[in-house]
Amino acid sequence: MINYGELYYDHYSKFLREPIDREVFKSTKEMPSIQILKYENVFEECLVYNSLGFSKYEEIVGANVEVSMVVDGAFNSTGYLLASTLFYCIGNKMQIGRGISIRGLERLDKEFVQKYNKSAIYFTEPYAFPEEYSIVRTNTKDKDGRILLAFYISQSECEYFVKYGAEKFEDLLEEKNVDPFNVSRESAV
Repeated sequence: MINYGELYYDHYSKFLREPIDREVFKSTKEMPSIQILKYENVFEECLVYNSLGFSKYEEIVGANVEVSMVVDGAFNSTGYLLASTLFYCIGNKMQIGRGISIRGLERLDKEFVQKYNKSAIYFTEPYAFPEEYSIVRTNTKDKDGRILLAFYISQSECEYFVKYGAEKFEDLLEEKNVDPFNVSRESAV
């Protein structure tokens, strides 16, 4: 049996070195926990938050995946918001992958939403990491794990994404030179 926790941790260590901190989150006593590992010195003035344990929910969310989130601020909120969003996906049996957004951050952290004007988290393919970062190799190709990138988006960006889809939304972000790691950035819409 493949130990995905160990594989993902080793994968993170290969690309990001050792974490500087970790938080453990539980939804219920019966459900496996999700750790959020924190890394520094990967991107200038940013921290990288990586899930560990989300891959245990492969049968529920339809993919063997963990999530990276890079931010240049909101360091006290990001671990909790990311873990809560992942538990929301699990609880609602959402098929996780590129082109998913989860709204409702104001129910979790009203101050964060007021300060940064970001009320949703968007999931896509990793951006700004080396290409090989997105796949976690096993000895069995159909059992490889994947990494997704999550970043904060505004309510109007979320509405644009819902209306026009992932391709047009990501094209818009690229066209407007949006830095998805910049939590304080202006909305692209």
